[in-house]
Amino acid sequence: MKKYFRDPLYNFIIINETWILDLINSKEFQRLKQVKQLGTSEVTYYGANHTRFSHSIGTMYLMDKALGQLKNVINIDEETRKIGLAAALLHDIGHGPFSHVFEKVMSTNHEQWTIDIVLGDTEVNRILKTVNSDFPQKVAEVIKKEYEHKFVSYLLSSQLDVDRMDYLLRDSYYVGVKYGLFDVDMIIKSMLVCDDNIVIDYKGLYAVEQYVLARHYMYWQVYYHKTTRGYELLLQNILKRAKYLYEQNLLDIKIDLLIPVFKNEKINVEEYIQLNDSVILYAILSWKNSRDKILRDLCCKYLYRDLYKAYEIEQSFPFSLDAIKEILKNQNMDAEYYLALDRPSNVIYDYYVEGEEGEKPPILINSMGKNKSITRFSESIKAISGSQKIKYYLYFPRYNYDGVNISDDIIKYLEELKNE
Repeated sequence: MKKYFRDPLYNFIIINETWILDLINSKEFQRLKQVKQLGTSEVTYYGANHTRFSHSIGTMYLMDKALGQLKNVINIDEETRKIGLAAALLHDIGHGPFSHVFEKVMSTNHEQWTIDIVLGDTEVNRILKTVNSDFPQKVAEVIKKEYEHKFVSYLLSSQLDVDRMDYLLRDSYYVGVKYGLFDVDMIIKSMLVCDDNIVIDYKGLYAVEQYVLARHYMYWQVYYHKTTRGYELLLQNILKRAKYLYEQNLLDIKIDLLIPVFKNEKINVEEYIQLNDSVILYAILSWKNSRDKILRDLCCKYLYRDLYKAYEIEQSFPFSLDAIKEILKNQNMDAEYYLALDRPSNVIYDYYVEGEEGEKPPILINSMGKNKSITRFSESIKAISGSQKIKYYLYFPRYNYDGVNISDDIIKYLEELKNE
């Protein structure tokens, strides 16, 4: 049996293995069609409506290409190949609705849910067992970085992995920017294995440099865009308020699928996989008619793009949140839901220092038979290695409940501080 998947990045992805097609058709994997890859980014970049379904298939495709390349330099048996493909396909299957926003409010962990789906009483688990009885366990080991062939886990999760390669290219395509482009074919063609680790032949140096810089630009121009971050905060506050009201027995409009999560109960896999972006959007549409003024207002802001005002501040700026809280209090607005200081930060490439706590293995370049960190060859990457870039944004409402502009008062306070 052969199936062709038309992909905007790779043209045709051809799958002719029944067990892979069965995994794709499983209810747990099909759910990913209802989980957007970039969460709320669609409000900033209207083309960013692609899903974790397409990203997962793309990641598997790149894993297959990488393992195919590595078979030219080391012995990779068929079982190892299948384990790598399954882990790549399923690596995001545990993501909840709106991914990281949902995790933060509801205290869930998508990586643990991925393991639970792979090992639990699921269609995915039963399909994996058709390959062999211990196949699910080995797939889980790759995801947990415990698999005996460490290079397979490295291909899936490291500073240079097929997961990041696909999402950078895919996100760049759907968002409509060129920041995330790099020569993925050259990177894969240059892959070698040394001491069970992935290294890159020197000929692939500039392609890898492209990749690292692409990641740098995508984080600051797309993933950490102030509008997207503001929308994430708004969604986070909606869920936080609804959860609080439920705990106080004050939530007048209950969404059955969310009640087990609001209860902080340990939910099972069957309950979890019923949650997707559509459930949250339905809840927001329902809660915009809530009797609770805060929940109603937040939902209307989300639906009708009445975003928080984003005000960029310097790290050392001596403002007082208490003063801004007082302004909001005078408008009968709860700062818990209408004021936030956001600190998006990211280390694009971790400079490797042997023995450091939490160290991440560097990207290694093989030159004249010796493996050295890429920072020994690239001044561009050396310049950004280990440096943590941080931006500070203060988010607050533009208008009070009566539609009166209040952001001007807050901005006036902040500007006066700047001029002192």
